[in-house]
Amino acid sequence: MHTGQRERAWGWSWRGLLVGAGLLLVGLGWSMSAQEGALKLELRVEPQQIVVRGTGTPDVATVTIALSGPEISGPPMDLLLALDRSASVDLERVRAIARAFVHHLSAKDRVGIVSFADVAKLELGLTDDHAKALEIVEGLAPGDRTALGDGLRLALDELTQKGRKDAVKLIVLPTDGVNNAGSDPRAQSERAGEAEIPIYAIGLSPAARRALLHELARTSGGLFYGSFSVDVLESVFARAERGVVARELRLTQLLPDGLVYVQGVENPPGVSPGRKWTRLEWHLPLFFEGQRWRTQYQVGAAREGSFSLGEPPLVLEYLDAQGRPVTVEAAATATLQAKSGPGAAPSPQPQPPQPEQPGQPEQPEQPEQPEPEPEEPPNEPPTARLAFSPEEPVLGEAVRFDASGSKDPDGKITKYEWDFTNDGTFDLETKEPEAIRAYGVGEYTVRVRVTDDKGATAEAVVTLKVKEGLHPEAPYFATFSGEPTVPEWMSYYIDDGVVTDEEVRDANARFAADVFIPGTQYRLTSDDVQAIIQINQLARLVSKYERPDAAEADGYQKVGDFLEGIGQLYVKAEHLKGPPRFDRPPVLLYAYDDQGRLKLAGVRFIAFDKDTTLFQVTNWPKAPAQAVYADGSTQKADAPEKAQPERNGRPLKFWHPELYALNVWVGLINPDGLFAWKNPEVKKR
Repeated sequence: MHTGQRERAWGWSWRGLLVGAGLLLVGLGWSMSAQEGALKLELRVEPQQIVVRGTGTPDVATVTIALSGPEISGPPMDLLLALDRSASVDLERVRAIARAFVHHLSAKDRVGIVSFADVAKLELGLTDDHAKALEIVEGLAPGDRTALGDGLRLALDELTQKGRKDAVKLIVLPTDGVNNAGSDPRAQSERAGEAEIPIYAIGLSPAARRALLHELARTSGGLFYGSFSVDVLESVFARAERGVVARELRLTQLLPDGLVYVQGVENPPGVSPGRKWTRLEWHLPLFFEGQRWRTQYQVGAAREGSFSLGEPPLVLEYLDAQGRPVTVEAAATATLQAKSGPGAAPSPQPQPPQPEQPGQPEQPEQPEQPEPEPEEPPNEPPTARLAFSPEEPVLGEAVRFDASGSKDPDGKITKYEWDFTNDGTFDLETKEPEAIRAYGVGEYTVRVRVTDDKGATAEAVVTLKVKEGLHPEAPYFATFSGEPTVPEWMSYYIDDGVVTDEEVRDANARFAADVFIPGTQYRLTSDDVQAIIQINQLARLVSKYERPDAAEADGYQKVGDFLEGIGQLYVKAEHLKGPPRFDRPPVLLYAYDDQGRLKLAGVRFIAFDKDTTLFQVTNWPKAPAQAVYADGSTQKADAPEKAQPERNGRPLKFWHPELYALNVWVGLINPDGLFAWKNPEVKKR
């Protein structure tokens, strides 16, 4: 198996794409030969004849676009999804992860499903019926407690007993790592390692039990991912020897004037109506060997005519496996005929003049009929446009969605409806073209529907990727409380607030000789010695930041105001990502010296996990999850999607999860201790 992720090439533009020939497009009898290994695209419309809408049946046709890649070059997969449905997880997020894996399987792959909450259950044995698997995923019901160990046991039983000899066997485990029912999952991870069945654990929240999930993945030969993203999908498939055929696919089709988009049936497109054409667009981040994908949608006809669904051509744009941009414009046509049905109002036929009949009395002259009022021109539908900022938000950062680019050619837009998760339900309705939302880590599709003053609608979608990390101001706004727990033996080395080189040598010598620390019955461990060394190295490392200008030159930025007992914060955002490391302090703390200048006082480390340990110090001071607004006010919120977009007329800036922080006073000695939460020597001028 490949153990490394395949190299990725980014930094390209859709403009100026090269024209590629590696694609097959079939459109009702039309075809073009393709190179070996190329993507294949099929276009169909059924039925090929309909009646104008409102005049009979059938008045809609179903358009199918199917995309397929080359056959798999390596072994097939036997994938077992072990799905956490306990009360402590977001079940919809679990479903989304499961759907992503199933959708990217090849026809030669099998999938099985185990779910666990109070008890574990084999929902679906290994099967090549991927549609059935998706049905099972949608039908999962939430539970209460978490039998993680039992879930892994059932998953391993299915793979060891029913797995194919020639298949790559693996377990995908989206969970928060809680295990409060059933057996110990560690025993199952050891069993998985012996059977060479890797567990790929995916954390469902920043508060996931990372240490346990790391252990389960490592013991089995798998990997732990702090959250789900497209990169995780690619990483797991790469380790299963499944190659990427294309990335960042965009498929575009224009419906000609006279055809009306009715509704999506499967994988519906983003729809942007225009004066002459209605633009349909689909985005796929990844496409693997053997993968099959299709979209189906329905169209109707507003008038009689013959309509070509391939002119202008269907366009596919993507990055190939080497990261080179490719675009293919295919001139295939799929023709749809539309005629008026039996329910259409008949047109009046002109009558020939009648000869006069002798002996007939003269008819009285009829009064002239008034001219009919001219018909009001048909309403032009609006055009929807949607943008968002920032382009690369981090966990909990407020994302501002802007639909102000939407237009109505013959009226005005009166309503904006927002579906922040593209689940088919509009979460918010506004009269203004802007909305704000915060998200957890992951990829999201957001949809806006605009309505004009005549009731016509249009929709636009965008996809955003929320990365791990914190908003840089989170360490400033988080209100921490409590004092950390420092091991008693450490006071021998840190009582004076400094760990000298001599004390490092002393710790090494006592460990090597296996002797007690003076005044105690405690012998140092290798981890204890490492903690002493790291404290000493930390002081050396940050000494170059004695003044703020040196910190700013290295990427730290001043945040917030001076805090009594804490100091002025300077934050390096990239160091807020991932678990804390002693050599990557994310926050520098500065105090005023006798001349009123800022001078380094200490550093602060930030963690998501309450069980985080650094320098053997545990039980770090805690700050609750909360939303922060533009005026500096805060409000508790236990999830980003629960953060109100506005408070007291001020918009949301960001949300941060439950945080833990450790201050280390390596620049200014603290009389209350090296790790004390506040330093009484740090005062405002």
